[in-house]
Amino acid sequence: MEPLKTIRPELLTMSEEQIRVLMPYFVVFGGAIVAMLGSVLKKLSPKWPVFIITLATLFAGVWVSIGLIPEGPVTLFNGMMAADSFSNFFNTVFLLAAALSVMVSFRYLDREGLQLPEYNVLILFSVLGMMLLASALDFIVLFIALELMSLAVYVLVGFRRADRRSNEAAMKYFILGSAASAVLLYGTALLYGCTGTTAIKGVVHLAQAEPAAVTPVFVLGVAMVVFGFLFKVAAAPFHMWMPDVYEGAPVPVTGFMTTGLKAAAFAAFFRVFINLGLAQGATEVVQRHFHDIFWVCAVLTMVIGNFVALTQTNLKRMLAYSSIAHTGYLLVGFVTGTRSELGFAAGTMYVVAYAIMNLGAFAVLTLLSGKDDSGLNLHDLSGLSRRHPILAFALSVFLLSMAGIPPTAGFAAKYLLFSSAVQAGEISLVVIAVLCSAVSVYYYLRVLVYMYMHEPIGSPQTLRVSIWAGVAVAAMVVLTLQVGLIPERMVNIAKKAVIGM
Repeated sequence: MEPLKTIRPELLTMSEEQIRVLMPYFVVFGGAIVAMLGSVLKKLSPKWPVFIITLATLFAGVWVSIGLIPEGPVTLFNGMMAADSFSNFFNTVFLLAAALSVMVSFRYLDREGLQLPEYNVLILFSVLGMMLLASALDFIVLFIALELMSLAVYVLVGFRRADRRSNEAAMKYFILGSAASAVLLYGTALLYGCTGTTAIKGVVHLAQAEPAAVTPVFVLGVAMVVFGFLFKVAAAPFHMWMPDVYEGAPVPVTGFMTTGLKAAAFAAFFRVFINLGLAQGATEVVQRHFHDIFWVCAVLTMVIGNFVALTQTNLKRMLAYSSIAHTGYLLVGFVTGTRSELGFAAGTMYVVAYAIMNLGAFAVLTLLSGKDDSGLNLHDLSGLSRRHPILAFALSVFLLSMAGIPPTAGFAAKYLLFSSAVQAGEISLVVIAVLCSAVSVYYYLRVLVYMYMHEPIGSPQTLRVSIWAGVAVAAMVVLTLQVGLIPERMVNIAKKAVIGM
């Protein structure tokens, strides 16, 4: 090992610019440490200090990240990380998703007897892993960030310790997630063995400069990295873990997973394959080796997700298969991105719309759920429009957005995604995607039929909605409609984020 005294001094110091662009990470990490210290306060109920510290940390991170979006790219830690418009754009998405999840889950944790400070601390560390994942330029940083994010979520999935379903879901996710991480790590080791570097761009440039390095072992390494990512985003045929995990996890944790985790995985996926696809001379390689894989995965994911969702009566499982279908739509952006940069921009826009509408739907389900997440079957929503008209309206907005009905964020995002695919010449893929989207309208509208056209079952239950949850749901309804009615600004931000990478 090289002695410390011989390391270049510039690698041990940071410029003012580097410290400034790292402020979102410092804020979240510092907030997590302070939240842990706040949890030991004995004079107050620990839930209030930790809750307020967590919210303050997340919104402070949002404020700092938004201010850094227009900044140019800054390379950090000898090229292992990048702070640019892309990472700050996704940091804002992660932090907002976490903040809204924390607000929605406050009363839920009280009701379930799970109001423990560890919940919010785990959320903060998971978000920190997501932020690092979106900034990684090196496979080592990528793996560390992925594990930091995943380990916290494994615990959150099993947070309802006395529930067998929650324990089973956590164990399944831990075992399968660890296996997928091992596959990704082994693929990285093979790439390092072939190229002598773990830097993503370094692997690409060396493969271009020395064609002899592109051996069967190199191809196997790339394939294993791709398969590891496909598992993390729950693309078919690596999707089998998602329905059981989503059903067993506490509802607010499911909402956080389906938005934050998926957005983080796709952010890392985008960064890796933009570096592969947009590097000089690499586009042809990506087209030849990855286009067909993404095309088949996109079709399988859309078909399986939508058609299996038709048979579900439990809303958490239905939304889990719906989430798988949306992964297929996002993979359409990957297929397009191997030929046009617009595909990645459209995919980035779709991630934002997906996060808003999906988190909103799970927020409403959190408010409607009974003890141990009961009352989340289709028939439990019968006559909801008469019992709780505001929540019925909010859930209707989110479901219509998922179905791609105008004027919602889902429609604007699907239009941009499909139009970019048409421009790239992927006509057959767009036709399949549109047909699958038409199938999804049935199971989304079926929920509206129960809410508005069926008589209430049993005596109405009193529903207490905290001010935090009410504000969170209202904000997501407004965002869903605002992005749908005026999508131009969000589209421009998404394009600038991809271009500024």
